[in-house]
Amino acid sequence: MTKQSVRFLAVLALLGFAIPSQVHAQVIYVSGGATFPTGDFGDYANTGWMAAGGVLFGVGDSGLGVGGELFYGQNNHSVEGVDLNSKTSPYGAMAIVDYSFGNGGIDPYVFGGAGVMVHRYSAEGFDSESETKFGYQFGAGIGFPIGETTEIYAEGRYMGATDTQYFGLLGGFAFGIGN
Repeated sequence: MTKQSVRFLAVLALLGFAIPSQVHAQVIYVSGGATFPTGDFGDYANTGWMAAGGVLFGVGDSGLGVGGELFYGQNNHSVEGVDLNSKTSPYGAMAIVDYSFGNGGIDPYVFGGAGVMVHRYSAEGFDSESETKFGYQFGAGIGFPIGETTEIYAEGRYMGATDTQYFGLLGGFAFGIGN
């Protein structure tokens, strides 16, 4: 088992012990949007896309939530004078901590997460390669109710792992289930 896998499992275990027995109203969410590579990743990767989905569980009545998220994205590459039809597909899973400032209307929130991110590189005529590393994210957003248990939201997030960092602008739907 790699160090990254051990760290991810440790974060999940800590979250499991940190969730009190008063967990309520789970929220399922799906989102998608554009990603803008930064750092060394931005030197060769173009603007791409990402899709994410997850579940959040409210903890008490304070606006705190914990959960998990799966994500997948793709960024094509451009290397001057070379056309290999190459791309990077970052994907993975993260444990999420979320704090909502809303109270039934417009819902601003902040979040952070940690887990694993896979950087998968592929190009025509070459075997694909991938690396799995410790990943992290943080961001903020705002939700707007469109029904009793549904909201639309927009958010900005920064995600990264060693050699793969990007800023994302996403929009999505959140569906409340249960009490």
